[in-house]
Amino acid sequence: MNTIHEIGLQNQQDFWAMLYMYVGRSILDVCGRRGEKAVRLAVREMAREKGKKLASSYREQGVKTNLETLFAGGNHCSDDPRVRMEVLRQDEDIRIWEIYTCPMASLWLDAGQAGLGNMYCEENQHGLVEGFTGGVGQLNLTKKLTCHRTNGCRADNYCRFSSYYRAANCGGEQCKASFTAPDEEYQPYVPEEPANGRETIREKCVQTVYYMTKAARDLFGEEGLCAVALGLKALASSAAELVLHNEDATLSADRPAFLAANIPVSLDPAADPLWEDYGGYGARELFEINFLEPFKRALDLQ
Repeated sequence: MNTIHEIGLQNQQDFWAMLYMYVGRSILDVCGRRGEKAVRLAVREMAREKGKKLASSYREQGVKTNLETLFAGGNHCSDDPRVRMEVLRQDEDIRIWEIYTCPMASLWLDAGQAGLGNMYCEENQHGLVEGFTGGVGQLNLTKKLTCHRTNGCRADNYCRFSSYYRAANCGGEQCKASFTAPDEEYQPYVPEEPANGRETIREKCVQTVYYMTKAARDLFGEEGLCAVALGLKALASSAAELVLHNEDATLSADRPAFLAANIPVSLDPAADPLWEDYGGYGARELFEINFLEPFKRALDLQ
């Protein structure tokens, strides 16, 4: 049984999964098979940036940057309470883990978008490890909950990730900055309290709009921007319907309070500093015009 606060976090996570799905599907619909490159590029670049920023933050704190510290504070596919996973091996240079239940995979599979799920699962953790290790680390995904088979074989019923970051593949300075073995005076890293879940998802939503817009525009120009706009419009309609359903299911009578607890994005982008960093390429304008305006109209918020 989930608490009302956990349900809010779950709804926020589902919103992000829907955002990725609707915009990604629209890019594929408008741009055809070429669109897959844009979706994959956006996911990997977003994850790579996260890995780079985390590594830089750790170095400033004097923390070693290895696979143990990378995942010490989370950084799995999702911190959603519905995720069930098991870490099979965790060392500074090796991490192997399996995920048995994933709300993102469930949402995408239910919507018939296993292909988009595969793209995300294949690129996200890969980009994170790549950015965090300066391109030295490796990530393999051998089982996927989103794997859809057309040859009659049974689909995978769990995800299996294997990541490797070998000291032998690093230069001297990078090796010293990453692993404890050459540094006998190093004190083991104690992870801080995890970041607020809503703030993490809010950042991910804004970044997804930005990186999807950037990749679509860079590869397809106006056609790509049109694809992003259509995806955001489709999201607005579905998200509004979901809000109305969840309001009724939780007996909520205070819509602004409900939205604040269940929708991770700000309804006033001008008041959200994230858009100052991720509003380029027309991303903020596309989001305001094609998602926020119809979303607010559908919920009588204008």
